[in-house]
Amino acid sequence: MANFIQESDYEVQARDEMMRLLDKTENRAAILQAERFAISQIRKYIGGRYDCTTIFSATGDDRDDYIIMITIDITIYHLWAKKAPKSIPEHRKERYSDALDWLTNVGSGEIPTDLPQLPTDEYIGDIRLHSRYKSNDNKY
Repeated sequence: MANFIQESDYEVQARDEMMRLLDKTENRAAILQAERFAISQIRKYIGGRYDCTTIFSATGDDRDDYIIMITIDITIYHLWAKKAPKSIPEHRKERYSDALDWLTNVGSGEIPTDLPQLPTDEYIGDIRLHSRYKSNDNKY
């Protein structure tokens, strides 16, 4: 899981100088920590329905491109939020919001995706029971 995002993956979404601005350490410590936070956040949104262990243990071309993209979006947003929370670029806010919207919809089953699902015996469903009457009405 620690190597799910490769350094070269950032080239598509962020310039090197921007990444150096967000993380001035030699060993990329802040970026790696933000990646862990992003992966944890994604797990919280879709982990009840999809096999996140399989998703994040994939390497190379076996990784899902969209998950790579939103992981990077969330990572960069967290880096900006730490560095300069009042000056996060608008497009970064939008990409972060889009990622969370997609994760919410996929996690609830509203949007289908080709991610590996959990086996049915491990599935944590989202069943909600509602009543027309408030619980204190004593109507059945």
